[in-house]
Amino acid sequence: MTIDSPPPLLDVNAKWFLADGRPTPEFYQYMRALDLVARATVRVVNIPETPLPDEVWNEYLVGAASDEVVALTAGTAKLTFRIPYTATGTLVRASLATAQTSGAIFTVDINKNGSSILSTKLTIDNAEKTSKTAATAAVISNTTWTDDDEFTVDIDQVGDGTAKGLKIALFGQRPAP
Repeated sequence: MTIDSPPPLLDVNAKWFLADGRPTPEFYQYMRALDLVARATVRVVNIPETPLPDEVWNEYLVGAASDEVVALTAGTAKLTFRIPYTATGTLVRASLATAQTSGAIFTVDINKNGSSILSTKLTIDNAEKTSKTAATAAVISNTTWTDDDEFTVDIDQVGDGTAKGLKIALFGQRPAP
């Protein structure tokens, strides 16, 4: 038997385990192919004795809360949208097309059906364009998002008035359809 290329990487979306937790025949076939390519023995350890949880899908939604040209101002409901599935929220982010240079820290709140989902609001530090590098990270306090929930984005605080182009991203996990 000749193997021209290594086997594909383990596909996280594949069903590699049976309902009782035992590996499928395809899993063993993959491991045998890996043995041949690596010319070494690959051992499987910690096979679960209980079934694995159902597969989940990572999802995200990104929305523009402004255009790219007009300077942002504080206010409520700068963006309103509904999510098309039930999910567990895992992360939120904000970004700007143009960073503000000084003043109060740019602060954003995200509401679900009228109530904030954040116990620590999203901030974007001066001279930066993303909340990913903010000195204070946002904390999601309400992670249960249901199909057709209405989300609104508020700008709670702006600095020198030079920030432009606000985008909001929501990340979550949902059961496979």
